[in-house]
Amino acid sequence: MDTGNQLKKIEFKQNDLKRGIPLAVVYFVTVFTICYLIFGGIIGMADAVNNFGSAKGVGLLVGLGFLAPFFVLRHFVMPKNTIEFYPDKIAIYKNNKEETVIYYSNIAAMQLNVSNMNQLDIMDGQQNILYHIQPQNKLQVLKETVSEISKYIDLQKQKGSKRYFGKSIETSTYIRRR
Repeated sequence: MDTGNQLKKIEFKQNDLKRGIPLAVVYFVTVFTICYLIFGGIIGMADAVNNFGSAKGVGLLVGLGFLAPFFVLRHFVMPKNTIEFYPDKIAIYKNNKEETVIYYSNIAAMQLNVSNMNQLDIMDGQQNILYHIQPQNKLQVLKETVSEISKYIDLQKQKGSKRYFGKSIETSTYIRRR
């Protein structure tokens, strides 16, 4: 990684649908197949749930036994991203390999929570997405990134809102002042 003149560095785990969806499908098919074989089919699985006793107990077992390992596995599969801020550019690394460099002069706008919840889209003058940042954890990464870029670009903030899952979420669009 180039560390010359680096002013700030932010590290986080990035959500990656290209890795996450296949992982989820394979994991849940594997778990279903194992349960199918152990309990002797769909009827056997239904009988096991009926004989368990309480719905809360089944929910706890499913949560701890099946979902918790999935989220732990997902944490290790998702790439570790690093954003390094320089006086004239941003360098973005995925798993310690340089993925992209964005010069501040190419950034025309940024959108926070507009295209997806907890996602920052960095855009050029033709509204093409130069890069999107969607941290798996550490949601303060989005605000830190906007704050750092705002030190080098004069941005005008426009607030809005969007509904996700029945809940209103604040959106922000940052447009470069000319």
